[in-house]
Amino acid sequence: MDQKLNLLVLRCRDIEASRVFYEHFGIVFEREQHGSGPVHYAAVFEGMVFELYPLKEGEPADRSRLGFAVNLETDLRESLEDAGIAIISQYEIEQEPVFVVEDPDGRKVEVRQSEPSGSGWYEGDWTRSRSVLLILAAIAGSLSFLNYQSGPMNGGPVLDVYFFYFALLVSFLFWPVMVVAVVGFQTINPYSDPVWTRPTHSCNPFRLKNPLCIAHFLMCFVMAQGAGALVTAILGGWLQLLMGIGMIIGGLEGLWALELVMKRFPEKMALQDNVEMAGNAPPE
Repeated sequence: MDQKLNLLVLRCRDIEASRVFYEHFGIVFEREQHGSGPVHYAAVFEGMVFELYPLKEGEPADRSRLGFAVNLETDLRESLEDAGIAIISQYEIEQEPVFVVEDPDGRKVEVRQSEPSGSGWYEGDWTRSRSVLLILAAIAGSLSFLNYQSGPMNGGPVLDVYFFYFALLVSFLFWPVMVVAVVGFQTINPYSDPVWTRPTHSCNPFRLKNPLCIAHFLMCFVMAQGAGALVTAILGGWLQLLMGIGMIIGGLEGLWALELVMKRFPEKMALQDNVEMAGNAPPE
């Protein structure tokens, strides 16, 4: 038997203020009164009745926590800010932001876009795709150095030796360049989200809205190539060994630089609520 919640009643100090608040999420209420009962507002969506009733005299407001998936024509954050609704905190579900606000009675209300603008193949969990790309990077890294054979340091082409030494030096001094590049791109990129999101292995590494995620993937890509070069070094020689170690060190320094950027600009990062997923909020 199918089960669903078909009725939700909120007791409100001021049903007019509550109606205006919830109508910002696209909910359309009808004014109702059953017999001699109190005047209230009711809305029906997805087969559920949502009602706003006035508080009875001396009755305290409840501390319920609600969550809504809304489909607005404008950006959700901009819509909340334009309505003067303060965002208390924010977290993410499947790389999409969930904003936590308060209704006029102090209840926590979580809102997210039900159909995010621009949703498509690039949304969702990219863990598997990123893993495939990193495996291909490791294979490419191992194949790219097969032409360098083992030999003494003074036995190879001079330009090749100088190139590898220069690349190794750059890898050790890579982190300050990474900090400047990430902060600069995050600042000048017109598509960058004003709220920075901590990169994860499930985020899309090709979306310009999150340069931190792009940089994170690039560092992992470089380290994967370095790991491939190390494997080739078993059959090759010291040049591959140095290059592989240098690329891995450079990638690790790049990730460390990302952490420095996020710690240096904490006000830019998305606020983390005390819940991981919608519906898992602890009772208050």
